[in-house]
Amino acid sequence: MFNFDWDSLLYRVIAFVIAFSIHEWAHAFVAYKLGDNTAKNEGRLTLNPVSHVEPFGMLMILFGPFGWARPVPVNMFHFRGNRRLGMVYVAIAGPLTNLILAILFLQVNWYLLSTGTLNTWPQWAATLVGNTIAWSFAINVALFVFNLLPVAPLDGSKILRYSLPRRFDGFFERMEPYGTFVLLLLIFIPALGSFVLYKPYEWVQNILFSLVR
Repeated sequence: MFNFDWDSLLYRVIAFVIAFSIHEWAHAFVAYKLGDNTAKNEGRLTLNPVSHVEPFGMLMILFGPFGWARPVPVNMFHFRGNRRLGMVYVAIAGPLTNLILAILFLQVNWYLLSTGTLNTWPQWAATLVGNTIAWSFAINVALFVFNLLPVAPLDGSKILRYSLPRRFDGFFERMEPYGTFVLLLLIFIPALGSFVLYKPYEWVQNILFSLVR
């Protein structure tokens, strides 16, 4: 999925742009609702892909093994109420949005196939829509699983850190510089990546297949 392939390039570009844009918008939206205007003031409270897609990060995810979007700036000290819980809400909003998108794309795919709608369209349109939907489902499931890993700078690290008492903050701060190295190990050691990434991916995918009929 994260390797270069000319045949699927267009579909993956569309799918990644949609997934990244809505993922980052979700972070900005929840932060805004909690009282933090930082993302809004920087033009990130939008679904416009231009505001969220980081060109080099997009190239990396299309031509290499990993990539990224522009992180949404968040200032937890502007939050109303429990700030640590607020950070959990903001962090989980992105992966949760990817899960919801995966369910929606799977439902649309099931509807189009079961009704034969694509068969009535021109071949080029049916191919474009069908493949984009299929890739969008797969990519959103992958982003959901990947971003929940408790490794900095992923959302899962923030979710875990701010769910725990403040006394554990020092541990997360000490581990943060090693996050990228850990992610590279997961990507470049197949056995480790299979256990940590691909098995959970297949598990979530199978659950969604069983739910959407």
